[in-house]
Amino acid sequence: MAEENRYVTLVNEAGPELSAERDVLGSRSVEMSTQTIEFEEEEGSSIFGAIFILMNAVLGAGILEFPYLFSKVGLITAFMFLVFLLLLSVCSHLILAKGVEETEADCYHALVGTICGNKILILAQASLLLYCVGANITYMVTVGDQLTDVCFYITNTTMEHHKYYCDRRFLIPIASFVFILPLIWFKNISAFGYVSFLSVASVFYLVIAILVGFIQNGTKENFDIWYPPDSVDSISVLSILPPMSFAYQCHMTTVPLYGELKRRSMSKYTVVVLTAMFFVTVSYLIVGCTGMAMFGTSVKPDIIQSFPANSIPMTIGRVAISMAVCMTYPIVTFIGRGALDGLVAEITRPTRFSTISETEPFRLIVTGLWFLVTVAVATFASGIKQVVGVVGSFAALFMFFFPGCVVVCVSWRRRNYAHLVAGWVFVALGSLVFLMNIVDIVNEKLSQSGGSSQVGEGYGSWWEFQVPGMS
Repeated sequence: MAEENRYVTLVNEAGPELSAERDVLGSRSVEMSTQTIEFEEEEGSSIFGAIFILMNAVLGAGILEFPYLFSKVGLITAFMFLVFLLLLSVCSHLILAKGVEETEADCYHALVGTICGNKILILAQASLLLYCVGANITYMVTVGDQLTDVCFYITNTTMEHHKYYCDRRFLIPIASFVFILPLIWFKNISAFGYVSFLSVASVFYLVIAILVGFIQNGTKENFDIWYPPDSVDSISVLSILPPMSFAYQCHMTTVPLYGELKRRSMSKYTVVVLTAMFFVTVSYLIVGCTGMAMFGTSVKPDIIQSFPANSIPMTIGRVAISMAVCMTYPIVTFIGRGALDGLVAEITRPTRFSTISETEPFRLIVTGLWFLVTVAVATFASGIKQVVGVVGSFAALFMFFFPGCVVVCVSWRRRNYAHLVAGWVFVALGSLVFLMNIVDIVNEKLSQSGGSSQVGEGYGSWWEFQVPGMS
């Protein structure tokens, strides 16, 4: 008992010192906790990484079609279309980012489903899944076509007398396993920052190469770059709306990208979107103007094909655009895998397998199967362009239709009728572009099969080079 009293006395005498020590330890604990929180907030994408990821998602082989589109309507009309679509695209991005602020959704379909309900959720998941599969198949087909021409140039052969290693059925699997397979396993979209920088740099090389070609060759004689040809009617002018719209399609990336942005805010993401879209639009203008000026109305839907086959800069450009497409494939796979995970979770929700899509083995298996299926279809399937072209039309839904649905639902609940009208405008525009592209693909199929009746005349053959929205 005496020992206990002595211990209590010592503790009481040392009370102030012990209390001070506890305060110090407590403050250090708080400081360490704060540092941990700050470290967690620092994880994710920087503002520069986000810019390159967004540019990687939108820039691709579709840029090669712009001289052909410009030649159909002239520079003034094409510029007006680009500015109009640029503004709408930026608005769509900001609508989706604001939706993430409100809902904390981590993927596109989750955002749309949270705000618009379960039916729209399933529609968004199915659309994303079909679109991403079609996009990845198109990427591989594009890589095969571009590398085939590179191989012909290097080996000095032609299609009729080429070696097996110049066959696209050989080149597609090789390029896919070497350049794409190592990049598709990332869990977060912010991990694609460095890859996206290389992809954008590859496209910028092509832009510079075409610009240098224009400086060397000059403008085609007796060709007015400012106005459309006299034979062009209003429907032909309107026909460039879908392919130019799809050239800005990267909205599926916005939701996870904004969610992983370091110390995110609407003002910071506005800078990301405006910067990325500015450089994208400038690239489209440079390629469109210079390509149209060099070749006039004879320019081909693939601007590289308008240059001599033995052009070394353009041969390097084919390799560059192939690398850019390879580095875009993993981002689309990331989006599509998320849509598939969500769809599986919805289908298995009443059962004990409802959480299977959240496991690591499921992610690895789905990613591997996704890759193998798309490689096999791109390598061996023939006549796939029309089918994939129809799937590509879903890009209009992701750009305008679903963001419009989000605005309509939120505005209706808040009785904001001005925003409600704006939302319906986006819904209508997305539906219009979607249907216009379907009509064009049907017309192309009918004209190829010798049919005399077409759904709507005057539309261009957009899908011959670029599957809509899969640039």
